[in-house]
Amino acid sequence: MEPPQEFPFPFPAYEIQKRFMRELYVCLEGGKLGLFESPTGTGKSLSLICGALKWLVDHEKWKKEELTSTIAKIDDKLKSCEKLSDNWFTVQTEQSDKTEEVNADVCDIEKNLILEDGLSNSESSEEEDTDEPLFKNTKIFFCSRTHSQLTQFVHELKRSPYSQEISVVPLSSRQNYCINKNVKRLKHINLINETCLQLQRKKTTVKKEKDLKKSKTASSCLFIPGDQKLLMAEVLTNIQDIEEITQKGQENNTCPYYGSRKSLQNGQLILVPYNSIFHKNTRASLGIDLKGNILIIDEAHNLLDAIERMHSSVITGKNLLHCYSQLSQYQKRFESLFSAKSVMYLGQLSFCLKKLLTLFGATTKSHPNDEIDKTIAPKLYKIEDFEVLTEIDTVNIFKLLEFIKTSKLIHKLQGFVEQYGNNIKINEQKIKKSGITEFLNSIKNNDVLSQETVSVADTPSNNEEQTSNPLMAILNFLECLKNSCADGRICVLPSTNVGQGIIKFLLLNPAAHFHDIVRDARSVVLAGGTMEPISEFVDQLFLMAGATSDRIMTFSCDHVIPKENIISNVVTRGPTGIEFEFNFHNRQDTRLLDELGRALLNLCNVVPAGIVVFFPSYNYEDTVFKHLDKSGIIFKISTKKRIYREPKLASQVNTILDQYAHSIKNPQSPCNGAMLFSVVGGKLSEGLNFSDDLGRCVIVVGLPYPNVKSPELQEKMKYLNESVKLDAGNRFYENSCMKAVNQCIGRSVRHINDYSTVVLLDKRYCHKVKVLPQWIQRSVTINDSFGSVVGNIAKFFATKRIKKA
Repeated sequence: MEPPQEFPFPFPAYEIQKRFMRELYVCLEGGKLGLFESPTGTGKSLSLICGALKWLVDHEKWKKEELTSTIAKIDDKLKSCEKLSDNWFTVQTEQSDKTEEVNADVCDIEKNLILEDGLSNSESSEEEDTDEPLFKNTKIFFCSRTHSQLTQFVHELKRSPYSQEISVVPLSSRQNYCINKNVKRLKHINLINETCLQLQRKKTTVKKEKDLKKSKTASSCLFIPGDQKLLMAEVLTNIQDIEEITQKGQENNTCPYYGSRKSLQNGQLILVPYNSIFHKNTRASLGIDLKGNILIIDEAHNLLDAIERMHSSVITGKNLLHCYSQLSQYQKRFESLFSAKSVMYLGQLSFCLKKLLTLFGATTKSHPNDEIDKTIAPKLYKIEDFEVLTEIDTVNIFKLLEFIKTSKLIHKLQGFVEQYGNNIKINEQKIKKSGITEFLNSIKNNDVLSQETVSVADTPSNNEEQTSNPLMAILNFLECLKNSCADGRICVLPSTNVGQGIIKFLLLNPAAHFHDIVRDARSVVLAGGTMEPISEFVDQLFLMAGATSDRIMTFSCDHVIPKENIISNVVTRGPTGIEFEFNFHNRQDTRLLDELGRALLNLCNVVPAGIVVFFPSYNYEDTVFKHLDKSGIIFKISTKKRIYREPKLASQVNTILDQYAHSIKNPQSPCNGAMLFSVVGGKLSEGLNFSDDLGRCVIVVGLPYPNVKSPELQEKMKYLNESVKLDAGNRFYENSCMKAVNQCIGRSVRHINDYSTVVLLDKRYCHKVKVLPQWIQRSVTINDSFGSVVGNIAKFFATKRIKKA
């Protein structure tokens, strides 16, 4: 099919949106792997919706026409069978052969045409979706990082011309969909999953309302099966987000999780978060089959990092000690009831825990607060070397993990801890003689009696560890050991005490978890506002996942905002001529910090409304703020603009943003707006947009390079140099920095009439202009004097004021 010249759109589309939709149509039709870049504010979501759904509608129409043509040919064959020949023997033979041929064709067509009733009221279970449906419609799976982004996408869908034409199914975890309060209170997703399945195995006999003499069996969960037909009809006929479907489930007393899963078969556009797509087991449990279907991944600029984080794992010495304590006391309590097989596998698990503790020089009798031998240094291991060192290679990890899963050990151990929590003990802390006086004083001050053991329930920290179920963390870590030896590394990071020691699995090759997706899907599209460098996705994801270069296509477009609505300045020196270079050696220099303060104060005088300042890290933001506060610069800035700081807790972000916006919209003299101190890669640098007055100026202080001395980063760079290209590691290091900068810059403009300024405070940006977004490159000015920067910005905003007037 050729792409159309025009696409249904809720309003007249920009030319770049038309180009985007045509290229997307070509990508889906040709079964390509596409990389699509469309800057924030260019209507990327609507372009994805209208381009992809136009192809889907055309594709289904073409399939129907093809089936109609095939049926017509079969009808012609049937009619030809009715014409009898004079030779009765020939007639019989020919008719028999043709009948068999026609019957075979009809059988094949029927298999493709018969639609299995998707509104069945079968009992819900993890195994219910194993039967292959007789008919499969082509689906588009749309994937984004968070549920909030998927909710925004649903709102865009409702605005589109396809809102009444397409069936949309948002998939999510039980954690988001469960309406059983007793299950939901468990918080952790693994416990919620296991409890849900366990409730379904517990069948109860209930009386039918109409005939009390008859009875039926049902799940012991009140909401399964419930009126699933009604909920499925709601899901398939009306576009709804997760919250709306959950509300419908509560109103109808039926499970939204299983209602959405059962709707999957008949859905056309399926919405899923990252973790539901990039975990193979999760895809299988949700019934997601990508074979022959389309996968569109939005906000894909950090996809490689996201896959690595998703498949990496961390356990602490505290996890190991608490898990061993719980497990040993669980075994002791019920040892007479265990089968020989269970005893064997529990023994193997205990063995693994013991051996992992030896990495910190600890034993199962250690206390989390026991000091670690200072001679134990951080170290990286290949998977096979780590298994040999810890002797875990003597255990069949695959069978052990299968036992933990099938025996529901996590759930049972959690129940044991909840029931006997006050009696579960851990070892006493070993007190050095040199610290005995301090220990005795602590006993006196806290009025605590010395005992051989300390109750886990006695201390808040222990309680916190207990409720987090340490076996889950250990199970996830052991799962990581199933990866190919070349794809990951184990990092052992000792701390001052046993409890804070860390064992971390690092995934080095995200393509290992993308291979099946590339192989099975008809087409995969990665879309984002800033996808550069494109080569990173080509080399480290598509090609390493087994794709051929001729299957890969790229598309990039400019911004919709006019050139005169954005200016960018690289600032090499401050107001008094001090050079701006915020590298590791200079960044603590008080002269440099004072110059930064003067620069921010000067910019406050010429920039109206909101200024967002991005720092390389939370620690550096804190260092700068404290210094400027002490020097009096913060007070001077606050007379011009109200100052806000990015919180470290996600729960506080919306409050700070609301206060920031309020100060801009309702300025109190002499203030003319607000300034927000943020962090590159933090909660405000991605996903949130500072449109209009919220972001009239975006300032980036320094270049946010990752710590090159980090053993994890060094191992990643070494792996890329060996596996991709000779210089791939160094390019990864540079790209990590500039991708983060580009995300910050992209927060500033949101629509065609928006305008903003970008200020890059560091002389090193002079050599980074070519890796900035194209729409920024065209307006970049490199300034040797700070006065010219202030002059350019003052003139820019003066022009905007005149146009408004």
